[in-house]
Amino acid sequence: MTQTFASPGRYIQGYRELEKIARHVGWFGNSYLVVTSRGRKDSLEKTINASFEGTGKTLDYTIFDGEVTKPGINRILDTMKGKAYEGIIGVGGGKVLDTAKAVAYYSKLPVCLVPTIASNDAPTSSLAVIYREGGAFDDVIFFNRSPDVVLLDTWIIAQAPSRLLVAGMGDALATYFEAKTCVDAYRDNFLGTAEGGMSGGSSGSKATITSMAIAELCYTVLLENGLQAKLACDKKIVTKAFNSVVEANSLMSGIGFESNGVATAHAVYCGFSELRGKKHMYHGEYVAYGTIVMLILEGKPKDLIDTVIRFCISVGLPITFEDMGLKDITDAEVDVIVKTAADPGQTSNVEPFAVTFDEMKASLLLADELGRMYKRKGSLTGT
Repeated sequence: MTQTFASPGRYIQGYRELEKIARHVGWFGNSYLVVTSRGRKDSLEKTINASFEGTGKTLDYTIFDGEVTKPGINRILDTMKGKAYEGIIGVGGGKVLDTAKAVAYYSKLPVCLVPTIASNDAPTSSLAVIYREGGAFDDVIFFNRSPDVVLLDTWIIAQAPSRLLVAGMGDALATYFEAKTCVDAYRDNFLGTAEGGMSGGSSGSKATITSMAIAELCYTVLLENGLQAKLACDKKIVTKAFNSVVEANSLMSGIGFESNGVATAHAVYCGFSELRGKKHMYHGEYVAYGTIVMLILEGKPKDLIDTVIRFCISVGLPITFEDMGLKDITDAEVDVIVKTAADPGQTSNVEPFAVTFDEMKASLLLADELGRMYKRKGSLTGT
C-alpha cells in the first residue's frame, strides 16, 4: 500500500507578515511576477514594494481576469515570454491563487501564495479548479508539487467580512468527517500521481497517520475556538483564537482534505451548485450543511449531530434550507441537488455503501428538519 502526504514547502502565518514577504521568497531569485486582482494591487502593492525596497530584486504585476480559465492562464504565460522571471507571487482570493499556481506550474517556477481571506482550504493544495469563461466548471488540474510558500497575514485576513472566515470554518468542519470516511474505507487521496485523481478514484495513494491526526485536530480547534474567532473578526482584531482558526481553515484543512480525501459533504456542495439564480452562498457554507447531511446518511450518533449543529449555529453556518435562501425550495429543485450529490461519479462514492438517490434525498430533507427543530427547541431532543 502506497501512502502519500503533501504540504506546502513553507507555511508562514503572522500579524503584518506581508511586510516581510521579501525575506520569505528571496531564495526564488531576483525577478518576480505578482498575479493579483485590481483591488488587491491598489491596496497591497505599496506594502509589497516596500518589503523589496533595497534588495535589488524587481517586481512586475499582472491583473487577474476575474475567473480561473485556461485562456486566462495562457494570457499570463504569453505576457511572460521574453522575461526572465524567477518566481511567481499570487495575492488574493482562491481564484487568483489557483491562477498563480497554474502559471507557476506551466512556467516551471516557484510560487508564493498570499491568501487575503481564509474562506477555504485551497491555498495549501497542489491542485487548481478551472472554469469556463461563462463560469461553469471545466476541469481540475493536479500538480506534481505543493506551493513552495504559503504566507498568511492575519491582519489582512481580519479586515475581511467575518462571513468569509465562517465559510472557511464550514469547509474545515467537513475535513475530519470526510477524512475518516475515506481512511476507514481505504479510499484513495488526491496524491497518487501528478495527474492526481478525485477521491474514490484511482490515484493509488492512501492517507498517512499524520494526515488523519491533522484532520482530527482541525475539528477540535474549530469547536474550541470558532465562536471567539468569529467575534474577533467581527471587530477586525487578531486574537489567539482567531490565529488558531485561520490555521485550521488553511493549513490543517488543506492538508486534511488533500492527503486524506473528501466524501459526501462535498458531493452535497456540488449538488447545491447546480441550482441557478439562487441566493449567493460560499463553498464552505454549502459544505457545512453537507456535513450534517453526511452524518445523517452514515447513521452517526445523535449527540455528534447535535454537537455539529450547535457549532454551526454558534458561528452562523446554515442548518436549514431557509438559511441558504431556499425557504420555498421545490421538490424538483431538491431532486436537482440529489441527482448530482448521489451520482456514482461524485465523491459520495467513497462511502462504504452504495448511496442511492432515495437515501441521499432523505438525508438532505432530514437535515433541514433537524435544523428547524433545533431552532424551535434548542436541541435535537428539546431538552
